[in-house]
Amino acid sequence: MTDYLLLKALLLTEGVHSDKESLEGVGTKYKEQNHGLFGWDFETHKEIKLPDDFYLPDGTVVQYRLNSSSQYNIKKVDENLILYKNEDFICEVKWMDRPKYYNKKTKTGKEMVKIGQLGGEDCLFFCFQNYCSNFKNNNQCSFCNLVPTSKTYNSVVRKKEAQEIGEVAAAAFNEGQAKHINMTGGCYISGKELEVVGNILSEMRRYTGLEKIPGLVAPAPAKGDNIQGYYDTGIETLSFNMEIWDPEYYKAICPGKSSSTSHEEFIKSIKQAVEIFGEGKVYVAMVMGLEPKETFLEGIDFLSNLGVNIIPFVWAPNPGSKLEGHRAPYANWYKETIREASDIVYEHKVPWGLENHCYKCDGNSLLHDALRLKGIE
Repeated sequence: MTDYLLLKALLLTEGVHSDKESLEGVGTKYKEQNHGLFGWDFETHKEIKLPDDFYLPDGTVVQYRLNSSSQYNIKKVDENLILYKNEDFICEVKWMDRPKYYNKKTKTGKEMVKIGQLGGEDCLFFCFQNYCSNFKNNNQCSFCNLVPTSKTYNSVVRKKEAQEIGEVAAAAFNEGQAKHINMTGGCYISGKELEVVGNILSEMRRYTGLEKIPGLVAPAPAKGDNIQGYYDTGIETLSFNMEIWDPEYYKAICPGKSSSTSHEEFIKSIKQAVEIFGEGKVYVAMVMGLEPKETFLEGIDFLSNLGVNIIPFVWAPNPGSKLEGHRAPYANWYKETIREASDIVYEHKVPWGLENHCYKCDGNSLLHDALRLKGIE
């Protein structure tokens, strides 16, 4: 029996490539990458349209990460897509259908796909401003390639207007595929991020007719009175991009972010957010694989005990990041560590919040998949 949790970890840490025939229909029939925030591939591919993600036979969603040197490859065989390790058969896979709204335009004439993209099967993603000020002084997080990705592909509108985002949200939700949103603003520096997010959520509610928007918003670390302000926008959950749990690793890997928001400030704000939003309605995003297993699991335990849900992304050494050319821990490390993390989360009985984030939208993380093995989906 295939271990799909391990297989997903292998595909995320080793990457995959495909033959020309298997890529037929990508960008027309099947959903393609549009680089709404980062580039997750091991190499750039400006001239080639690649799938955004794909299904394994048990429904597991895997983010497509191109690596031309990987042993893992996908070939088209008798109209089926087959995943191999070198020449050895592993399983059949399936690309995801391309959303219909990808072919539509906003009232201002902009392509909707350049405003918001569907992550996985059902998560509508927006980055309302593709920029991070920490790149200006070379203080960006070592794993981040936000600005280089934007320059390399130039595939999305870098600064989106609230009305445009509202239009896209309505189109995606009305289509029936999008179930929740994930929105960030890179590293917004104007000091008016709450106002911007409030305007966007107001337009989303106006266009969709929803009183509360399912999903999460991940602004620059929310602090103080702003946390109540984000709650008042009508978003269901608030997310904090904490990145690394260990305070010293955090300072080393995220020099710019740690200088403006310390580990202790994150904890204070997260606790306050749980009081306002409620247990299960606060998320913390981590980058898994850049600190020791011990400290990572300490973070999982501490945060879960607060009633926080965690999204631990599987790190890849992305092109344009400071860590380009390095490698992530091996797949077995990810599998063993995430199984332990899922035990901790399960024991703390955090409300799962699947209406706001789920395994179907989680192609670059393993925690939802590990929790599925415990019957949580």
